[in-house]
Amino acid sequence: MSGFNGGIENLNILIADDDPVVRETFREYLNETPCNIMIATDGEIALETALAVRPNLIFLDVIMPNMDGLTALTHLREKERTREIPVIIVTGKSDAATLVSAIRAGADDFITKPFLRIELLRKMNYVLMDQQEKQAVTEATLPRDISTYTSGKPFETMRANFILGFETVYIDLIKLASIEDKDGLKELMSRLLDSVKFFDIPGVKEKVLKIIMTMSVDDWEETVTLLEEIYSVFKQLRPA
Repeated sequence: MSGFNGGIENLNILIADDDPVVRETFREYLNETPCNIMIATDGEIALETALAVRPNLIFLDVIMPNMDGLTALTHLREKERTREIPVIIVTGKSDAATLVSAIRAGADDFITKPFLRIELLRKMNYVLMDQQEKQAVTEATLPRDISTYTSGKPFETMRANFILGFETVYIDLIKLASIEDKDGLKELMSRLLDSVKFFDIPGVKEKVLKIIMTMSVDDWEETVTLLEEIYSVFKQLRPA
C-alpha cells in the first residue's frame, strides 16, 4: 500500500473505548481521513454495533465496563458475520502476556496508549493488508540475507527504518509464541539476531540468544517475557 492513508479511505471504523479522551484522540487523528467513525463505550455495545453494521475495522480497548475487550473479541470471532473483521486491541500496557491472550482470542494487532498519529495509521494500513503483503513487510524488515540491507541508503536511515519496522515484526513473534511454534519463532529470532548485529542495536542480542535457549526447553512464559523486554528496547529507540 502506498502512503499512510492508502488503505483506510471510506471505511467504517468502530472504536470501542470507555475513555472519552482516547475516543477524542481517535477522532482527531482520523479527522483528515475520509472514513466513518462509530463509537462504543463498552464491550456489549461494541458487539451489538459490529453485528448490526459489520464495520471494516474495529479498535477494542482491553478494559471496559459491562464486557471487557477480550470477551467481546471472543464473541466477535464466534459469530460468522463478524469473524473476519480485522481487530486491533487497544491497551494501556504492552505486556506480552496480555498480547498473547489477545492473539489467542483472535486479535490481529495491538496499539498501546498513548499513541501517535503515525503509529495509528501504520497499524491500520498493516492490518488491512492481505497475508502476502504482510509477509512482504516482514521479509523487508527481517531479510533472510542481510546483504539486502546494502541498498545505497544511508546507514542511519536504514537503521531508523528497521527500528520502526520492528513493531510489525513483534506482532509476528507474539503470534508464533502464542501457538508455541518453536520452528517458526526460531527462524525469525535467528534473522532478528543477524539484523541487530548489523545495525548494532544495544541490549537485544543477549535476549535473542536467551529466547532460543528458553524455547529449547519449552519455557514459553520466559520466552514471552523476553520478547516483551526486546520490544521495550526498540520502543525506547524510536523517535518521539
